[in-house]
Amino acid sequence: MELLQLRYFKEAAECENFSSVAQKYMVPQPSISKTIKKLEQELGVQLFDRHGKKIVLNGNGKFFYEKISTALSNIDEGIQHFSTSKCNIILYPQAGGRLVSLLIADFLTSNKDIFLSSVYYSSENENHYDFTFMQMQEDMSPFNYEDLMRDEIIVIVSEDHPLSKVDEVSIKDLKDEKFIAHYPSMNLRQFTDHYCKTEGGFEPEVTFETHDYSALRYLVEKNRGIALLPKAFFQIQQGNHIHIVSLKEKAYRPLLLAWKKEKILNKAEKKFITYTKNWFSNL
Repeated sequence: MELLQLRYFKEAAECENFSSVAQKYMVPQPSISKTIKKLEQELGVQLFDRHGKKIVLNGNGKFFYEKISTALSNIDEGIQHFSTSKCNIILYPQAGGRLVSLLIADFLTSNKDIFLSSVYYSSENENHYDFTFMQMQEDMSPFNYEDLMRDEIIVIVSEDHPLSKVDEVSIKDLKDEKFIAHYPSMNLRQFTDHYCKTEGGFEPEVTFETHDYSALRYLVEKNRGIALLPKAFFQIQQGNHIHIVSLKEKAYRPLLLAWKKEKILNKAEKKFITYTKNWFSNL
């Protein structure tokens, strides 16, 4: 039994498609089929049920995948430990994107042997990352995670807005205001909409939606509406004509660094976790 056989099987088990495995390893598809068939013969069991060109991992395959997946991760960790080449860590920022960008810049400045890259959501890459920055979900069972920060939600208003004369306001008093906000698909917008509904008893009247923070800040400066933002996130680039108002009903957006439970961390990844925790604690 060869290591390459096991790697082919692991990839095939995850995508249930021999052609995809062949494309990844840049080999002819028949060679993948023959290698898996040889592995099945050595084990004395079938690992996939075959229905024409379609393959489906069966009970034997699921058991074998669970065992060899951990073994291959241990092997890769051992190889990485002694590798002199630059390690690449892939990040998936679902939340806190602007803070993550600054973290990456600082990390790369002080760690020449580790490279960080970011991916953003698509159906093809949603599972191809090492770490994700995210908000707390109801079900965190698939993840191990570190709690990085709890960022206070504040109101930002133009210096020409009547609220610029106060330092604190109740969320209930904002029900008749017009809001500038991120798109509904973004985590922060979902968080602030939920906060308005549960604590204020209203759904915010959003007059402009954007994914661009600069556009949001500009419209608030021009007194086109107010916005709810995390404080640390906002203070990175505050703006010259904006006033911060605290909320009486405190709300905090949590930011987590998470990774899949089955992942075995290598030396570089452990170093990144430690650096990230320290970076946010000093923010």
